Amino acid sequence: MAPFSARLTDTVGVTPHLLTPDFAISKPLWVPSGARGVFGGQVIAQSLAASARTIYPPLGLHSMHCYFLLPAFAHPDIEYRVERLRDGKSYSNRLVRAYQGDREVFVLLASYTVPPTILPENFGASTLGETSDTKQQDKMKVSHTLRFSLSQSEAKSPKGKRKMGASTVKANYQTPFPPNLKPYEECYPEEDRWQKFFDEKCKDWTGARRRFLEEYIRERRESPVGISRARFNGREESQYSDAEDGVQNTRMSWLRARLDPTEKPDTETVKAMIAYMTDFQFIGTASRSVGLHQSSSPRIGMLASLDHSIHFYPFPDDFDPSAPLLHVMESQSVNVGSGRGVVQGSVYTQEGILIAVTAQEGVVRADLRGLEARGLIEGGAVGEDKEEGLKKREAKL
Repeated sequence: MAPFSARLTDTVGVTPHLLTPDFAISKPLWVPSGARGVFGGQVIAQSLAASARTIYPPLGLHSMHCYFLLPAFAHPDIEYRVERLRDGKSYSNRLVRAYQGDREVFVLLASYTVPPTILPENFGASTLGETSDTKQQDKMKVSHTLRFSLSQSEAKSPKGKRKMGASTVKANYQTPFPPNLKPYEECYPEEDRWQKFFDEKCKDWTGARRRFLEEYIRERRESPVGISRARFNGREESQYSDAEDGVQNTRMSWLRARLDPTEKPDTETVKAMIAYMTDFQFIGTASRSVGLHQSSSPRIGMLASLDHSIHFYPFPDDFDPSAPLLHVMESQSVNVGSGRGVVQGSVYTQEGILIAVTAQEGVVRADLRGLEARGLIEGGAVGEDKEEGLKKREAKL
């Protein structure tokens, strides 16, 4: 198990393969307390790090899609095998296959593109005027879809001339930043929130429940990623409100990379860090939207990521990789009968700039067999059959 005090840039990094230039080897892997395998966000991040080694400026990652095929374990090392699918003028594509021994545990497809075009200052300010030359449109090199759109916007004038409808074109659009949020500095760190919950409501807890919560609090304190639950202005909220029972369709978390002053990650490493951080509590949003959690009845039986997607958009010029980011996570659909749920997310800077759009589908199962809890986590397997667990312990003895 990797030490939680490890630097984040090391946690998401890889070691070059000694024999094959396009291959890479994992750095120490982290298995969260109670999970059956390595934290999925770390496998994603390290795959991106391996892929980025085969890409050269000015290209940068703009999207990635991945699937978790099998659980990965802390040992042996994971070997990331990068395939160069295409290198074009504007886009390049890479396929990464992650192997642990002879087991293929993960696959990722990444796409890279050139930096955005600098638009003219008067972009969108001009309008199309009248023209009697109806063939002018035919001279334009436009797609069939755009040609159809232009033809639909024309309006005949009384003289039979065609007038193109005036329109305003925007250079940008983004899903709005949530309004009325408290500043990051006024939000409670996850470890403090759960510690307060533990001190005030769990004094009499014993055995596994107590151990699980203590382990989770310790992991959060020692993690290279800080998590704080976002809060609204003017709303009375318990510091540990979502530690209690309740249904939530949307969750918002501040994510902050706890970087050492000597860590100066480049843009591609920052994107790997964001991939790592956005996997925290993501699929758990789906289970919460139907009321499934450790204390519900029936309680959560299993949570595990099946896939993960991220679309990146340009970072602001003054982007600070150590500044907090807001991850707004929304449950889209959950069907406990099929054991699946889908969530989508948006990642914003503190200033409200959207820099990434996320999506994930995962296993969301209710405990219908009387599973024995293994940990207080939101990702990976969280339970095992009591009889199977007893057999495992007897075998160890």
